[in-house]
Amino acid sequence: MKPIPSFLITTLARSDLTRMSNSLYDLQRQTASNNKADDLKGYGNEAGRIISTRTAIAQSTARVDAANKLVSRLEIQDTALGLAASAAAQLKQDIFTALSSDNGTFLADQLETAFKQVTQALNTTYEGAALFAGERRDGAPVQVAEVGDLPAAQATGTLFEESTRPQTVDLGVGTPVPVAEKASTIARGIYTVFRNLFDLTHATALGNPITADQRTELLAISEGIDGAHKDIVDAQGRNGDAQSRVERDVVRLTAHADLLTKHLGKIAEVDLAEVAMKLSATQTQYQAIAKVFAQIKDMSLVNFLT
Repeated sequence: MKPIPSFLITTLARSDLTRMSNSLYDLQRQTASNNKADDLKGYGNEAGRIISTRTAIAQSTARVDAANKLVSRLEIQDTALGLAASAAAQLKQDIFTALSSDNGTFLADQLETAFKQVTQALNTTYEGAALFAGERRDGAPVQVAEVGDLPAAQATGTLFEESTRPQTVDLGVGTPVPVAEKASTIARGIYTVFRNLFDLTHATALGNPITADQRTELLAISEGIDGAHKDIVDAQGRNGDAQSRVERDVVRLTAHADLLTKHLGKIAEVDLAEVAMKLSATQTQYQAIAKVFAQIKDMSLVNFLT
């Protein structure tokens, strides 16, 4: 058998050491970054899939953020509508208390309280924007600040200042979500009740006892409260439906983002357990080759002649 020259053995060992060093470096980099490559060039043909998947994840995440923000707004709207409904219900109770006690002297004060509560609820803002003004974001939708101003605010444009269309939000998942109905749609009835009750309490002395004509008018006003209260409660129900829909969208969009992230991980990320095994095996091989290389490097003819 023809002997292999020592310089060739040395060259091969040096080449193996270089290759092992590169492998160790790459495995250590993968362990630190949890990625198969440092940049897209390192992924070759998979780079396009990685870019598209990352874009889809960013879009889904942005939609989840927008949906969560909308849920917060809808929760605030629910609270506001609940306050308005409670004010209407309390005013009806106050009227029946007056009728049963035959004493209406306190109704003017109760009307003032109900008016302010409903108006405050409908003029609620979120992040500086009016909730019930439609697409219009600046200014309060209810323009009348005092119950005594209602008789002069007969026209819709005088009582309410809103945009033509209600506000909607497109989450990119289908039909745009209605954000809120307009104040005029929700509360036109209750402000009519307020106006009628104000006229009654100020046109005549609504006191003790209540006259037959006043009793008839109060009963008609209480019936008007029923319809106005229903309008507010129905709007609150639709608001709740919208909130449930958006919450379902949040769950679905989050699941989609998680699925995309998992898919991206299969493309771009490494299996750390597998990398650890390779790293251990490569280190062992490196040490063995380094030991052999050191021995070959020190070999010379003098060592065999002495």
